Amino acid sequence: MNICFFADAGNIHLQRIASSLAWRGHVVHVVSHKPVDIPDVSVERFAVPSPGLTRPYRWNGRLIRYLRNFTDRFDVVVLMFLNDWGFTPEIMTDGCFVTFPQGSDIVPPPGENPPALELTSKRREWLRAADLVGVTCRRFARIVGVFASLDESSIGSLPIGVDMKKFQPQRSATAGRSAGFRVGYLKGFREVYGPTVLVESIPHVLKHVANVTFEMVGDGPCLSRCKEMAARLGIEAAIRWLPRQAHDAVPGILSCWDVSVIPSHFESFGVAALESSAMSVPVIASNVGGLPDAVNDGRTGLLVEPGSPGDLGSAIVEILGNSKRRRQMGEAGRDWVRQHYGWASCIEQWERTLQHAVERSTAMV
Repeated sequence: MNICFFADAGNIHLQRIASSLAWRGHVVHVVSHKPVDIPDVSVERFAVPSPGLTRPYRWNGRLIRYLRNFTDRFDVVVLMFLNDWGFTPEIMTDGCFVTFPQGSDIVPPPGENPPALELTSKRREWLRAADLVGVTCRRFARIVGVFASLDESSIGSLPIGVDMKKFQPQRSATAGRSAGFRVGYLKGFREVYGPTVLVESIPHVLKHVANVTFEMVGDGPCLSRCKEMAARLGIEAAIRWLPRQAHDAVPGILSCWDVSVIPSHFESFGVAALESSAMSVPVIASNVGGLPDAVNDGRTGLLVEPGSPGDLGSAIVEILGNSKRRRQMGEAGRDWVRQHYGWASCIEQWERTLQHAVERSTAMV
């Protein structure tokens, strides 16, 4: 297939998906506002041509001709993230389109400005006009279906998996460290990811478990607030703040953790949970959105009510206090990811879903 993505070329998941599809023999092209090099993939900057003798059209006419050029050149166009590229239902009928919405496209993140009503309306139009809507998991599929009034036949599976060779448990990483537990958070400091909930849970954990260090990784608008909360609660000594990390560094960080915590208020899925599980690290996550599809409650980790520091702290204490169960959850987590979210099988599913979209589009002509 000839596949074109309209996406953020800097997104690590887009890069892995595009390169993997190209490696499997497909022609893959990415249109992005901020181009970056992607192995085996051609990337161009989104740029509507300026007017000229051969393009004497007004802006809207030039935009339409520019976008229709991609429907002519590619078997399928994938809109990753429902940003306003200028596509309309009329343009989308000219080719094969797959939309791949993210959580924030459907559920406005708490603590952030909601999208304009016009953009929300357009997102519903893009979802309905697509030949197929791709989602990462079945729970998010239901949320998207309700949002856009879609039936099940118009939604397909586009899972995001884990490279099991890259995310390989490194037992030697914990051998030389000091005694004690490490509880980790690696989701970025935005309110939607619940970092303040974790900070508020720490006093409860320290009251019941000795010698615990909390590693909180990333940056974002809530970081200063989290540090202020930690100072007010008198728990600064228990927290190690780490800057945002490159994706290649993530396995090394996870390998030192005893528990990984994802206290989000909403998630469309939970790739961070899968990566932790692949490293044999138990996961405690909020019981929201698609996270229950990434965390097998009671087997690979625990699900807790969102926004509850007490429930989160109790779950952390429960796992840290039982070494046998913690080890069993870690081992079950890696098996779970290998069986359901290995990278090769996920890319094969991408191929099947995109091919199905092309066949649906052809049948409707």
